Amino acid sequence: MELTLEQGGGRETQVQPPIDVWAHYFALRFDDLPEYTLINQRESHAEPECRPVVEHDHNWTIEIDAARMPRPAILRLKHTGTDEYAYWVYRPGDPEFDHCDWMLDNFENPIRAKGRRWFIV
Repeated sequence: MELTLEQGGGRETQVQPPIDVWAHYFALRFDDLPEYTLINQRESHAEPECRPVVEHDHNWTIEIDAARMPRPAILRLKHTGTDEYAYWVYRPGDPEFDHCDWMLDNFENPIRAKGRRWFIV
């Protein structure tokens, strides 16, 4: 998923997946918001982070520390267990960034209507 500045400057670690990502990837029940365990795979000794999904007026966010500036950046998530996800944040200069950027440009996503690039494998 492409990371943008959807929450504004100073709050870039508050990641706001599009509603279709919440619905189709996380299978989020919007009336019972969970807490997810996240593990940053880019840091060899990263401790698991327990983060709640937070409802705002018209969206939902989750805090991901490694999503800080700069942009552009791409977030990759892998479901590893019940309410558990491994994640990677790639930026220009990372070997994975160009490949993920190419996939975001070229893989069809029939669920995505507009806006930020994302897809589910």
